Formats: sequence, C-alpha cells, structure tokens
Amino acid sequence: MFRGTLVRLALWYLLLFALIVACFNLIVYVSLSQALQASVFTDLQNKAKVAIDNNLKVTGNTIDQDPTKLIVGPNYADVCVVIEQFNAGQTGEQVVNGCSLYGVKELPERTSIALARQGVVSKYLEVSTANETFAVRTEPLRNHEHQLVGAVQVAKPISWIGDTLDRLKRLLAIASAVAMVLGALVALLMANKSLGPIRAAFQKQRDFVADASHELRTPLTLIRTNAEAWLRRSQGGPGAVYARNVVDETDQLSAIVRDLTTLALSDARQLRIDRKPVEVSSTLRGLIEQFQPVAEQRGVTIQPDLDGGVTVQADPSRLRQLFLILLDNAVRYSPDGGAVTVGVARHNGRVAVTVVDRGIGISSKDLPHIFERFYRADKARSRESGGTGLGLAITKWIADVHKGDIEVRSAPGSGTTVTVTFPVLK
Repeated sequence: MFRGTLVRLALWYLLLFALIVACFNLIVYVSLSQALQASVFTDLQNKAKVAIDNNLKVTGNTIDQDPTKLIVGPNYADVCVVIEQFNAGQTGEQVVNGCSLYGVKELPERTSIALARQGVVSKYLEVSTANETFAVRTEPLRNHEHQLVGAVQVAKPISWIGDTLDRLKRLLAIASAVAMVLGALVALLMANKSLGPIRAAFQKQRDFVADASHELRTPLTLIRTNAEAWLRRSQGGPGAVYARNVVDETDQLSAIVRDLTTLALSDARQLRIDRKPVEVSSTLRGLIEQFQPVAEQRGVTIQPDLDGGVTVQADPSRLRQLFLILLDNAVRYSPDGGAVTVGVARHNGRVAVTVVDRGIGISSKDLPHIFERFYRADKARSRESGGTGLGLAITKWIADVHKGDIEVRSAPGSGTTVTVTFPVLK
C-alpha cells in the first residue's frame, strides 16, 4: 500500500535533482559564454592598444606607419586591423585595411567610425557577414595635441564561440540524460529507505489491530452470551434494561471488531478476492428485498430503479457488503417517511450504482474525510445511530480492489448521493 507513496516521494527527489542539474548546466553555460566573450573583449582591447602605442606614429594630422606590421605581424594573426585617417568633412582616408585580405566587405564598420570622429570608443560590437561573425572594437586616434586625427578598428572572428557553446550544449544534454537515469535510481533508493521506518511502524500498528481484533472476539462472545442469559432471567424486571444495554453495546463493539479485522486483513493483503461474473441488478434486487423490513421498521421506503443485464467481474460477497453498507447508511440517516433511491445504469463500458437519500447530508468540510477510518461528521448522532465509523473505509477498499471508483455528493439538509462505478465484464 506504500507503492504510490514510494513513487511520489521518488518523483519529488528526482524533481529536486533535475532542478540541481538544470541550475548546474545553466551556470556552466553562462559562465563559459561570458568567459569567452570577456577573453575576446580583452584581446581586442590589447590589440588596439598595441597598434596605437607601438605601431603607429602621428605627425601633425598625418598617420605614419608600416602597414605590414598591422596586417601580417605575429601579434595580429587572428585579427584584422583598419586604420582610417580623418580628413575635412565626413570623408576619411583608409591608411590600412587588413580586413580586405579576408574579403570582408562589411568592415570597417561605419557607425563606430562615425562615433570615433566624436571621440567615442566603441568597445564591443558584433558584425555579421555571410560566413562569419566579427567582434569589433573602434578607438579614436589623437595626436600630441589631443586632436582627433583618425580611428583604429580591430576585428576578430567569433563564430568559434558559438560552435564551442553548441558542443557544450550537446555534451551537457548527454551528461544530463545519464545523470537523470542514475538520479532516478538513487531517488528510488532514497525514497525506499525513507519509507522504511514508516513501513515498520505501520506494520506494528497493523499487527496490533489484527491481534487485538482476534483476541477480542472470544471475550465479546462470552459477554453477549451472559448478557442474553441475564436478559432472559430478568423477564422484564429492573435488570432487563441494563442487560439490554449490555447486549446492544456488545453488538456495537463486535461490529467494530469485525470491521477492524476486515481492514487489517485488507491492509496485509490477506483477504482473498474470489472474482466471478456478478449480475449487478439481481444482486441489488435480492439485497433490497432482504433489507426492506429494516427500512420499514425505520419508516423509510426503498425505491429501486434497476437496469438489468449488467455484469461485472467481482467477489459476490464483497460486492454485497459494499451495497449493504451504502443501503444501511442511506436508511440510517434518512428521516421518518423518507425515501432511498437505488439506481443502476451503464455508460461507456462502466456500470454506475447510485444510492440517493434525502437525509441530513454532509457538510463540505467533512466530505474530504468521510473515507477515513473512525471519522464521523456528526459524532454524537453517528454514535446514537449505531455506526462504527469504518463502513465507508471498507466500501472504498472494496471499490479499489475491483478497479472501481466511489464518489459522494452531499450538502447539509439536501441528502447524499453515493455513486460507485465498476468496469463492465465484456
């Protein structure tokens, strides 16, 4: 019975592990991307500084230099350099265009050159061509009088960054898939270990309930036998009332012990379910006939609306037990002169058995708890009516072992509708 809890707990562990893996992947990817871009930024900055400080000579408003140092020099093997000298107006004279050797028509980048005329440094700009993407840095060039005489533009191919990041994504995806498989196994082991103490405690409780229920049967039988003998001897005397109370309370306690035994054995999966083809309407019809005197004694009418010919694969005795509990609850909580409707209908390969009463109803706050053991919406009234607080828990178990569903709709003062559905035998 802990299988569902085990799966849910393992899924929570796996979800937490998946979040950790996702955060790790994101951190690795973003960190590497930023580190690669920072290295390109620093390299462009250094290359531009070397070009200005070491390889260029400005005389007045004229730039003098050896172009080969900026085109084929060892310091510029992975970059291309454009040097433009500013003339009057908006035109400029390109002193060096190392990018032309690469056949890059998009360089120099004119917007940053225009900004350089205003003394603005364009620190990092990406320019895309048909086959490559370049990172571009443009710095204004000044003479000794700090007058603008030109601009230096350094460009470096950066498509390799995208390729590197794509390879990283593929590697992270493969590693994450392997990690998730291993994480699922670890999550299952952790969940199983976490449930160990709970299983042990529950097993002890289940054993105690089963043993206590078994040991109480014989004393209760003896108490009831002696109480009945006392009742017969009293012959309507003053002790008869006390004897009757003892018999009634013994019957109530015996019902609780019987229900506890059923639930304890069901929890231990020791109750045998002998499935056979069962015709639902005929089973209900016979049960209603047997239960009719009890309903009449309580002033309640049972109104059957049975659709014949619907067969399910079920344990006949457990199915009768389920229907009997629902009928007993409906009659028990119906007012004098009330009516209980029992219906059978087939829809989409399932049979629905509906029991409707017009009794006191159940509040919305109590509805989620009605299948809990010993839960009573109205404790005082339930005790007076003779209920054990275990009937609906038993119906839920019977429905579950037969792959059925049970649903309760109710409102205070409007009665209660209980619907049980089972798969139809094909």
